[in-house]
Amino acid sequence: MGAIREVAHLETGVPIGPAVYFEAVLRPATLADTYRATEAVPVPDDLTHQGARIAYQVQVDDALVLCQIEALGPLEGAELPGPAELAQVLDPDDMALLRAAAAAVKKKLQLSRRNLPTFGVPSASSFAADSA
Repeated sequence: MGAIREVAHLETGVPIGPAVYFEAVLRPATLADTYRATEAVPVPDDLTHQGARIAYQVQVDDALVLCQIEALGPLEGAELPGPAELAQVLDPDDMALLRAAAAAVKKKLQLSRRNLPTFGVPSASSFAADSA
C-alpha cells in the first residue's frame, strides 16, 4: 500500500494560515481512517429522520476522504489540519475533486492486488456449492 498515491489538483485551493494549497496527495483509506472520520462528525440527535441519517453518512464519507490526505502542498503528517478543520474551509468543487482522487487511489489499490496470490478466499464455484 505504501507506493499507491493519487494527486488531486484543486481549483479553489485550501486556505491554511497565510497560504493557499492547490495540490493534495491521497493514499488508500484504512480502517483507522474510518474510525477517525466517524469521530470527526457529530452524530445527529435524531437519527430516526431519514434526512439526518443521509446527511450524517455523507459527512462521514467526506471526512474519510479528508483523512486520506497525506500531503497538502508541502504540509505533511502533523502539519495537516484534521478532517473537521478541512471541511470548514474546503470548497465543494474541490471536495468533488478529492472524492474522485480517493476513488482513483482505491482503483489503483485493487488493481495492484489482482496478480498477488490469494489465500483463504473461496472461489465463486465452491461458494455456490456450499450454499446449495
